[in-house]
Amino acid sequence: MEFQVPQFIEEKPKIVGFLTLAQFLYLAGAALISFVGFRVFSFFFWLLLTLVVGTAAVLLAFIKINGQSFPKLLAAAFNYFWKPRTYTWQRKAPETTIDLEKIEAIESARNSMHIQEKLKSIALSVTTGKFFLKQPQSEERERYETVMRLTGEREQAKRIDYSS
Repeated sequence: MEFQVPQFIEEKPKIVGFLTLAQFLYLAGAALISFVGFRVFSFFFWLLLTLVVGTAAVLLAFIKINGQSFPKLLAAAFNYFWKPRTYTWQRKAPETTIDLEKIEAIESARNSMHIQEKLKSIALSVTTGKFFLKQPQSEERERYETVMRLTGEREQAKRIDYSS
């Protein structure tokens, strides 16, 4: 079974010749304003008015930028300039006051406990493997030694004395 796929779905129907209804209304409105201007103003002002209104009508009727019609583009520009913009990623942090006396008390308590030195020694022990080495029993202590390989790893090895 074959189906015919519709094409040019976004194309608007041509009402007046090769013009859509919106294009025709823009050009007809510009022509009406030009006609009224010809009756009301002098030739110089009428010519200026016709140039401005005619250019605007042609822009509105035929110009597309990035696939968007010019009226749609003007509406987006108007909304951009006139509507307030809030950026949720730039929220204001709640204002808080910090009591320096409390911070100094915490600092002095930390210094008195020597937490930093303890943490450094624990980190060094973990890094060097001191915590992970198996501690031999008191009888076996004589028979085991810590050996360092060429790669820097430390390992417990059984000590064998051949002299005895």
